[in-house]
Amino acid sequence: MSLRKLGDTMYEALPKNERSFDLEVEGDDTGEQYKGQFRVKCLLDIAGKHAVELEKTRLMADFANPSGGLRAIAIALANVRSKIISGPAWWTDSSGGSSILDENVILEIYDQCNKVEKLWREELKKKAEEAQESNSQQS
Repeated sequence: MSLRKLGDTMYEALPKNERSFDLEVEGDDTGEQYKGQFRVKCLLDIAGKHAVELEKTRLMADFANPSGGLRAIAIALANVRSKIISGPAWWTDSSGGSSILDENVILEIYDQCNKVEKLWREELKKKAEEAQESNSQQS
């Protein structure tokens, strides 16, 4: 189903592209408690996706065959840096996660961003189904 059937313009019917989530996680290495609220973009536009790819490339430097660990961290950091609109002071103070000693914290933020995106996509699907049902009843 085309999104255009949901409204006069494609973007009119899209769910709001920002969500918030609360994070409370203990660092695996330091035992430090990381708490706070993040406001994130649910879905990146083309410029945001481009920024993720550039950041991933930068983080993996010139490694022709990066290890799985390096690749995972690069993917997670690049994505969360592009999706986070605002976060707690410790996030800002860590230069977007660069100086955090606990890898699991970055991966948890990445997981939360993915959950937010999944919920956004489910909401969009529900709106499309409701619009299709409404259009069928009007016909």
